[in-house]
Amino acid sequence: MRLKTLRAVTPQVYVAFPPTFRHKQVFIDAFELSCNLRGTGWNWSQYLQIPQETRPTNSAPAFAATSFLSLILHLAMFDIFQYSIQWLGPSAVGSAEGGSIFDASLPPFLRYSKSTIITFLGGMMIYSVVQAGYHVLTIIGVLVFRQDTSLWPPAFRSPWFSTSLTEFWAKRWHQLFRDVFIAVGGKPLSLFLGRLGGILGVFIISGVLHALGLWGMGRGTDFLKVGGFFFMNGLGICFEHLWRSTIGQRVGGWYGWVWTMVWVIGWGHTIMEAWATKGLIGSAFLPQDMRITTHIFGPLQ
Repeated sequence: MRLKTLRAVTPQVYVAFPPTFRHKQVFIDAFELSCNLRGTGWNWSQYLQIPQETRPTNSAPAFAATSFLSLILHLAMFDIFQYSIQWLGPSAVGSAEGGSIFDASLPPFLRYSKSTIITFLGGMMIYSVVQAGYHVLTIIGVLVFRQDTSLWPPAFRSPWFSTSLTEFWAKRWHQLFRDVFIAVGGKPLSLFLGRLGGILGVFIISGVLHALGLWGMGRGTDFLKVGGFFFMNGLGICFEHLWRSTIGQRVGGWYGWVWTMVWVIGWGHTIMEAWATKGLIGSAFLPQDMRITTHIFGPLQ
């Protein structure tokens, strides 16, 4: 496949550089291509859904400053969500030793209500930390490597407003590994099982990646729970395609939002249980003296 160069996509970048610097651009292009997971600015990433930009794009310093403010906000959000989970189970799910999100000392209704709250908070915690990390890379790319602001579009598009699983995963959740999942899982399985096989292949590979990430903690992994969450979300999207082919309309509206939240959070219990029992939720991501919650509420006992 013939690639579109950054010169063709973002000519303003080349105009900003002095002529003596242009001969080095091939190395900058190669480095940018190697690190550009979504393929932003290149034509090999087809049907990529890019969220609408809200930051000032005509000024790199202003763009970086806005990203920095959002970085601080999302770091604070991450800390608050993690602290809340740790407060709900300081000796179990909130500890570095790990523990179940299902509190056996509670009656069933309270037990699963608590686990649902933990799962929701855990999802928001993951969203916040991915967003914060993306902002760090954005600031480095724009200020250090002098990349054009158009190469760093938003990572998320308010996933809590999704009215279908398809919209949640294809448009509103981050697309950082989209092409990797399609190439390694989606396309091979689609050769045998068609479109639905391609969908399941994408989510199976996503499960493998996240299971390996958990294994990296040195406490083993739990592919049945981690991979199961992603497989069931792929299966849910297959159900939506079946609904559309049977009923003649897409999943959407308020019932689509309820369906999406129930399915994602419901099956989210499995991956959250795996993360909690391995001690990931209770890990020290930030030093205690840097946690905003420590200064406001005090350290957890």
